[in-house]
Amino acid sequence: MTGRACALAVTVLCGLAAAAPADRADQLFKKGKKLLAEKRYAEACTAFEQSDRLDPGIGAKLNIARCYEEWGKLATAWRWYTEAERMATDARDERAPKIHALIVELEPKVPRLTLRLLDNAVTDHVVVKLDGVELPLAELGSARRVDPGPHQIETIVDGAPRSKTIALERGNSADIPLDVPVQRKPRPRPRPVVAGEDPGRTRRLVGLGVSGAGVAALGIAGIVTLRARSDYRHALSAHCHGAIDMCDDVGQTDTHSARRRANIATGVAIAGLAAVGAGLYVYFTTPRRASDEHALYVAPSIDGAGAGVVLGGGF
Repeated sequence: MTGRACALAVTVLCGLAAAAPADRADQLFKKGKKLLAEKRYAEACTAFEQSDRLDPGIGAKLNIARCYEEWGKLATAWRWYTEAERMATDARDERAPKIHALIVELEPKVPRLTLRLLDNAVTDHVVVKLDGVELPLAELGSARRVDPGPHQIETIVDGAPRSKTIALERGNSADIPLDVPVQRKPRPRPRPVVAGEDPGRTRRLVGLGVSGAGVAALGIAGIVTLRARSDYRHALSAHCHGAIDMCDDVGQTDTHSARRRANIATGVAIAGLAAVGAGLYVYFTTPRRASDEHALYVAPSIDGAGAGVVLGGGF
């Protein structure tokens, strides 16, 4: 008899223990409904959530979702509706289509917030928080549903926090670039300037070479002209009796040869003058270093042999 009484007592106690959470959940549910009717949303939603923890169910989650939706916490309501739909679908509950319709109706009203890092952002020692909750860096760049109202965005770089607040209304979206240092592209190193390098030196040397060739041509032309004049005078005196129309055969040949050489020398002289002019033009129009601006100079020269000018400078 005693054994049967003990077994009965254990059964009763187990039944009471199982009924206790359900009874408490029902009490919280009724409390939540009363608070919701009084529009005390924070307390009402808390009561519904406590009821769901004690006795999880589709109906309990729907009550939580409706509470948050009426409160204006649309993203939170969307998450609870989604959880209720998942449970109803798994249980093949006939309420699943109706819950899905509620989600579709709520979807466009839920604000979206995208927190974005720049492509070259330096993410070492970077922490990003939204409303005090740390976000995985891998999830940044994707739009997330948030409740309407103000939201605090905090970026912590090397322990130094930076924060901003952004407000979103129903149906709005925002794309916020985060204030995180970026990796700077290295500036191209300037081309080293070799001491003494002068890009116009070759051109100036060419100019001087052309002018030198022209001077040489003038010198040769002068020599040929003097020699031709001497030969002409000799032929005129020795073979022409001082008059060009009195020349014998030798005199005619020699005077003709002298005149021909003189004409050639004149052409060479003209070409030499042109070369001197062209070379000097090239020299003086070529850009030069500042240190060479006065490298070329012209100065008078007087010595025992006579007077003249001196052309000098660094080339």
